[in-house]
Amino acid sequence: MTDARTGPRRRATTAGAAAVLVVVGAVVASGAERAERADKPSPGVELAFQDTPRTFYFRTLDASEDPMSWGLSPEPYTVTLGASRRSPGRESAKAEHIKVTVDLSDAKSVAVSLDAVDRSEGCKWSGALVTCTAKDGESGKLKDIASGDYDSVAHFHMSPKDHAEKGPAGSLKITVASSNAPTIHQTTQLVIGAPRLTARDARDLWDPAPDRIEPGSELKLRPAFGNKGKVDVEGDLNVVVEAKGQATLHRQYSNCRYDRADAPKKAMCTIPGPLPVGAAYETDRPFTLAIAKTGSEGRITSTVYPAPNTPNHDLLPDSAPRGTGAPLGFRPTDGSDFKEFEGELASGEVRFGTTRRYDRQVNGFAIKGKVGQTKEIGVMDEGGYLEGTSYLTLPEGVSLIGHQEGEAGELLFCEYTDEKNRKVVCPAPNNPLPVLRVRIDKRVEGAQGTISVKPDREHPDPDLTNNTAPITMEYVD
Repeated sequence: MTDARTGPRRRATTAGAAAVLVVVGAVVASGAERAERADKPSPGVELAFQDTPRTFYFRTLDASEDPMSWGLSPEPYTVTLGASRRSPGRESAKAEHIKVTVDLSDAKSVAVSLDAVDRSEGCKWSGALVTCTAKDGESGKLKDIASGDYDSVAHFHMSPKDHAEKGPAGSLKITVASSNAPTIHQTTQLVIGAPRLTARDARDLWDPAPDRIEPGSELKLRPAFGNKGKVDVEGDLNVVVEAKGQATLHRQYSNCRYDRADAPKKAMCTIPGPLPVGAAYETDRPFTLAIAKTGSEGRITSTVYPAPNTPNHDLLPDSAPRGTGAPLGFRPTDGSDFKEFEGELASGEVRFGTTRRYDRQVNGFAIKGKVGQTKEIGVMDEGGYLEGTSYLTLPEGVSLIGHQEGEAGELLFCEYTDEKNRKVVCPAPNNPLPVLRVRIDKRVEGAQGTISVKPDREHPDPDLTNNTAPITMEYVD
């Protein structure tokens, strides 16, 4: 699982001003799939806001503060849309003739002024109303948004009025319409001033004693967070705990949702706020993690968000399994040494190693797709329990595509060592992970390959039976 967060990069603006950016997006599809779908009629679609903050904070400086003390200026306000089909099918979802309307009347009348709009994006500004109908640069028509595409369709700037009091500052109302999708709405609360969340810093549970945790044992974890900003975080907070590597969570608390009923890897717990300025809390009971019986290492991350601003990749649906115990809460703790973060989130991490930390292991995987498709697979598991090179034999009917001319040199790709016998080597995991890029040339029923690792030369491998795993094929018609 990746932790890539979509959206534009942070950009510098004048102190106290916020750039607002409206973006439309969806799940990325390959170029070949987009070309294949281009001439097909557009099905009925639904639009949904993705990672669009429902609370937006304006960072401010007191007269005595150094402008550099806050680092970069606030992130642009970003509206991101995802398109999906309204009924099952294989065709791409394509929302046509997107129009965005932003109503700032409530915000402007309270504490926020609208400064400018980018007319090159098809935006018009009249009073407190901004309307944007971004044009396609090639055809001159209104942009169409299909699965796999995203586009910036509007830019404008707001700033807090002079001497505006810290705290709630009205709202911003967004309406998005399309010629073939239902209109959607969102209201975002504006706040003068911003929290500055903190978290208990990362810890390692393998140095200096690598035998600190036994495989098959349990690990207790209490996430802890604070607020050293200028305003309280009002309302609920979401605490997201994720086990990466060879550990799973117990399904404990009734106000936590889990990604699966048995041996979950992720929990999202909604805990009542507020998180006041100057306060620091830890969970009043610990999360319990089960270390795999053959576990060698892993990590556990814990992140806190104002509940309305939890990104989509960390949200779990209402239908997700819940814990059966009493609700999880907070209790006060000393946060004087907590690590500070720039945005309205904070994250801590615990890494662990066990007595089997030198047990080189590898996970098998499936290559899934249609004949003729090119697939890219991150070879190493994100838990990072393998530090060395891996060796592959590709299934019959599959060929390797390595590093291509023009691609960034820092990208890591697996390469042939013996093309005739389909032998491949993949470099040690790094950031990013090494990529196995293959083409499915033909269908070969029962085709299977292998992935294997070699023992560490300096330390004995306690279990050689998990050094090799299968690579299987799953053909899609």
